Amino acid sequence: MRWNRPSSSATRRPCTALPFQDRAMNRYRPNEPTSPVPLDLLTLLLRSDEARIAETVSKLSERQRAALAVYCYARAHMRPLGLVVARGCAPGVLEAAGGTLGLAIAEQAESGATFDADPQRPGKKKVTLAKFAA
Repeated sequence: MRWNRPSSSATRRPCTALPFQDRAMNRYRPNEPTSPVPLDLLTLLLRSDEARIAETVSKLSERQRAALAVYCYARAHMRPLGLVVARGCAPGVLEAAGGTLGLAIAEQAESGATFDADPQRPGKKKVTLAKFAA
């Protein structure tokens, strides 16, 4: 029985990979998405109170606000900023920007509750030192 080997030209595939220079440049590209707004605006928002955040963000388009809300909410240290920004967005736009996460952000921004707060543990007693009765 003879095995038919494919010819060497049949096993060759065109290289669809990036040229070497492009691969070398992409190696240092960050793995996470970039901010939907300029970094100086993001820095200003992080240092502002809620009223100033709402005023500043109102100048952005609704899509940009929704993208900013999803971007901030996805980072734990910017989650409160994401909720403030999300209060100015329609739930449909948040869903378009973040899918299921966008809907969760919309619900949380509307209710004002936080999902990452420590729940109170009922029934757990505080530790006290025993008193010696003589």
